[in-house]
Amino acid sequence: MFDAFPYDSWLAPDGSLNQEIAEFWTYGGGGSTGTWILTVLGFTVMLIAFWGFVVLENRKLTHQADRLKASGALDRPAAG
Repeated sequence: MFDAFPYDSWLAPDGSLNQEIAEFWTYGGGGSTGTWILTVLGFTVMLIAFWGFVVLENRKLTHQADRLKASGALDRPAAG
């Protein structure tokens, strides 16, 4: 298997993460306060977007059902 990703160059000689790589992440390394804040914010935005999508689709479906009822398209034909 061809391994082109330079994992070894990320480590300092003592085995810790190279400081140049660690400083790349603006809000800190994994598990830092900034990482948790961004994770919580991302999850919150995702839930709000999902809720908004469900409300919007429900509104559209209700509006279409009302239009179909008003036009008589949903009335059953009389038996006879």
